[in-house]
Amino acid sequence: MGQQPIIRTGLLIGALALISYGIFQPVEADTRWLICLWLAAPLLGLAAWMVYPAPPAGLARTVYHVGLIILLGFGLLSLQLLRQQFVKADAIYNYVAVGPDGSTTSNVRPVLSSQRVLRGQIVDRNGVVLADSQSVNGFARRTYPVADRYDPAAFSNILGFFSTRYGQSGLESTYSAYLTGERGNELQRLQEQFVGGERRGNTLVLTINAELQARAAQALAGRAGSIVVLDPRTGAILAMVSQPGFDPRGLSFDPSAASWDAENARVSAYWAQIIADSAGQPLLNRPTQGLYPPGSTFKTLTAIAALAHPGVGQPDSITCPQEYRPDPTAPPVVNAVDNLASLTGDPTNLEKVYAYSCNTAFAQYATRLGPELFAETARQFDIFPPQRANSTYNEFTDLPTATSLLYVNPGFLNLPRGMADTGYGQGQLLVTPLQMAMMTAAIGNEGILMRPYLVQRITRPDGSLIVEQTPRPIRRATSALIAQTMRSNMAAVGSYGFGRVISDYVPGIAVGGKSGTAEHVPGAVPHAWFIALAPLDQPRYAVAVMVESGGEGSSVGARLAGEVLAAAFATE
Repeated sequence: MGQQPIIRTGLLIGALALISYGIFQPVEADTRWLICLWLAAPLLGLAAWMVYPAPPAGLARTVYHVGLIILLGFGLLSLQLLRQQFVKADAIYNYVAVGPDGSTTSNVRPVLSSQRVLRGQIVDRNGVVLADSQSVNGFARRTYPVADRYDPAAFSNILGFFSTRYGQSGLESTYSAYLTGERGNELQRLQEQFVGGERRGNTLVLTINAELQARAAQALAGRAGSIVVLDPRTGAILAMVSQPGFDPRGLSFDPSAASWDAENARVSAYWAQIIADSAGQPLLNRPTQGLYPPGSTFKTLTAIAALAHPGVGQPDSITCPQEYRPDPTAPPVVNAVDNLASLTGDPTNLEKVYAYSCNTAFAQYATRLGPELFAETARQFDIFPPQRANSTYNEFTDLPTATSLLYVNPGFLNLPRGMADTGYGQGQLLVTPLQMAMMTAAIGNEGILMRPYLVQRITRPDGSLIVEQTPRPIRRATSALIAQTMRSNMAAVGSYGFGRVISDYVPGIAVGGKSGTAEHVPGAVPHAWFIALAPLDQPRYAVAVMVESGGEGSSVGARLAGEVLAAAFATE
């Protein structure tokens, strides 16, 4: 009997720990909360049974058991209602579910309730107004002044949409509480309640350069793909292009329309147009939500891993055979270019095999390193095994962002061929263009991985500051010495390797990079990648471009990256 109070207390503590952990889980982790709730149920039931033992066999015992089950069920239901209607009420009210195609499902009520609110402006770093609001017959209409200067579709993946029929997405969703004035404008809201007046939201000042964003979109020229430009020193996003895009004006309801039914029909027709299979998923923000094999751009991480573990990786003791067979029972790893050793030399070193993108060399590096050391380096750059990955990437919260994966199936890196394929950028790798831009930026920032951000500051209608972002490091991903070595390797790509065409676009500026030609669907044209850094002595721009089924990274990708860098320097 003396042990029962201890056991009962332990059961209660365990149940409370599970409930406390689960009840504060984010809305998208409802499954985790329900698992915690159901695991806590038997612990609570057993604790209750120990406090009030069952009566002798008979009707009384049956009634006791039924009553205990009903009481327990009522308690679980109460906890669920407590979470939904109190703890997570605001989060559920404003929650936006993002589908695999980028389409969103959200609660339309907050959108409808803000129809009479002049949502705040969204402006670029130079004050160019991207989105605004105007009052029309007592209602607010979302407008896009950026269309007077640029194609608004070039900004759609960042701005998102604001629709009385289909909710909101992008920054319109993430920062909706600020844009409507619900956050940051508490005094104004009190004044409106007691005195009246027009309600205005707060202004988002972004890190992007609208001119660079527009030029990068023009360079992509309608091809499906992504472009990301980061400031390596701060993590500020200077451009983030996703194509195809959409025109946010098409989903903005116009209260001044002669017929509201006709206006709703117009919005519905445009929605049907952009969600059609033939539209190419314009609602998907490819830089943050697109997951792709990175191809040879990922040799950058393999090179860093070899440099970080020189005793095992032996970076400057390598060969570049036409074929390398890590597993005698599996097909060999093959170079994309015949007789590549005539360019790299044989034996050779890391700079040469990186400049000429030798698959077999990087397959050897990865095999030498093994799964643990390789995965350790990948984690430093926030590329995770699936069992350690969240569904969303929490270091960038301005827009919905997927987590980059080192592999998909458990044990894949334990297969010799799986390890070798991953080393040269294939295997089961799935990464976002943003993550590759971050890796490039870390090399330019002496090995420090910075937290990317898109919103520089939020200001009230009177111009006073509510909040301002400051540069925040995530961690030191690699040493300053290794980062310097990698800049030299990237310089070799730009000066004499597969990707030297990039230097033609920025004459007189030291630029480096790495191409990638990523196989994805058998028989399909490969994805074209290129990562770039400039100027190499004091990097200000880290670029990642990815063209879906674009062909050769060393040609298509390098030219596109060169055009983007030229635009970046021209718009400084």
